[in-house]
Amino acid sequence: MLSPKIETERLILRRYNESDIDAFYEILHDDRLHTYIPFPNLTKDEELEYIRNCMSEVEESKYERWSIVLKENNITIGNISVNTVNKKHNYCNVGYVVRYDYWGNGYASEALKVVSDYLLDSGYYLVECSCNELNKQSSKVMEKAGFNKDGYIANRRLNKDGTYSGVEYYSKTK
Repeated sequence: MLSPKIETERLILRRYNESDIDAFYEILHDDRLHTYIPFPNLTKDEELEYIRNCMSEVEESKYERWSIVLKENNITIGNISVNTVNKKHNYCNVGYVVRYDYWGNGYASEALKVVSDYLLDSGYYLVECSCNELNKQSSKVMEKAGFNKDGYIANRRLNKDGTYSGVEYYSKTK
């Protein structure tokens, strides 16, 4: 089964469902997050359609997706997912986003650690992540989750202001 429920001390990672729509919509429309991640400009109806497509594809898709939910109050604060899989070299790429108001609490690194450990235990040799060089918080998240910085490539990400930034690459193995 793809995207099994995973729990940590503070979080529940579970498949997307319709109760996540408001949280995901808030993430997609938070200009503070657009600084580092170029989100599409979707209406709430388009976001609902996207989430429904993700839910319907979960059984046939090779990509796993989880909502990040706080145990204490059942609030969805973000998501984490496998974005790409390289079967030939047995690795995958993981991306995550947490609502800005929940930054600085260790939730992203907690989710990334448990998901990357799950993926490595499931047979992947390596799990990789990347971030805009300007997003120092995300670099810290990856390092805290046990990832090592592998490299940097200049001018790969288009920023909100039309400039370009480099990308930092991180990976984790068993």
